[in-house]
Amino acid sequence: MTVTPAQISLGGLAAAFAVLVFTLVRWWRNGFPAPSAVAIAGGLLIGLLGALCSGGLLGWAAHRMVTSVTNPLGNAVSGKSSDWLLPQAAPSGMTPGGGVATTLLLIVALIAWRCCDNQLRRQIAAGAFVGSAAGLIGGASGLAALTLIPAVNDLGDAIIADLPFQ
Repeated sequence: MTVTPAQISLGGLAAAFAVLVFTLVRWWRNGFPAPSAVAIAGGLLIGLLGALCSGGLLGWAAHRMVTSVTNPLGNAVSGKSSDWLLPQAAPSGMTPGGGVATTLLLIVALIAWRCCDNQLRRQIAAGAFVGSAAGLIGGASGLAALTLIPAVNDLGDAIIADLPFQ
């Protein structure tokens, strides 16, 4: 399943940034609880990795979230002239092993989702919302491609190498 490249609009970027600021302010006002920090960071990670997937169900879901939810919501809130699209992010270089590792991280996030209370679920969802938008910003995706993607690719390649049925 190949995903057509999605672009985030200026309004979508503003909406994602507003969700991030709102979530971080609530976290700060609650006294910096560690479980909340892990929930926000985990959501950001899985959203970012999903947006950096060049294909498959994760890439499709992240791109669909941006094109169907983030951009229209941000454009509606910010105004009609905010539908200007930011430049496309370059391909991240995620290998099939990186896709396997991302899928396993998604499973861990879903298990954490099931074990958390409603506040932590909202923070995971907010992180995933912002991460999926951030993955389509050129600078954020470029930084992730240099730092995060090699680690995820190595993790996935190690998992695939340990499979007994190769």
